[in-house]
Amino acid sequence: MTHRPMIHRPMIHRPMIHRPMRPRILTSWLVAGTLLAMATLGGCAPTPAFIEDDCPVYDDLGVLRVNPAGALDRHLRLQAAFKVCPPDEGLAELSRKRIELKHHAISMLSTQTLKQLEHPLRAEHLREKLLMMVNEQVLKKSEVTDVFITELELE
Repeated sequence: MTHRPMIHRPMIHRPMIHRPMRPRILTSWLVAGTLLAMATLGGCAPTPAFIEDDCPVYDDLGVLRVNPAGALDRHLRLQAAFKVCPPDEGLAELSRKRIELKHHAISMLSTQTLKQLEHPLRAEHLREKLLMMVNEQVLKKSEVTDVFITELELE
């Protein structure tokens, strides 16, 4: 066996050439990235431990009577019921926060103008505003999924 002497060649610095990733490697990176995103962003959220149709309706708020904005001689009478989930915790939280709920509802309703309260879709607009108000300002551990306006009168 002949032994060849090693030729020492100087290192030539060549610019790094980016080669396209092989499809198999690219696919595995995409799968790993997708799984990581789903895990960190909550893409695999557990299903709720209740059925929304079984959620109770809270109707102990009573009749609310407020003056519309800019109309001290007029009154809005409104009564509403709130479908709250999860069933036991939601109903308990709304019952505990009844005064807070009433305060926020009266504050929101008294900002409504006569023009808004005379609109043909006033009940739907008020329902949406009540739903957002209770979920954003009152409830912390539960959620109102629907609002039912059971009385609405502009006097």
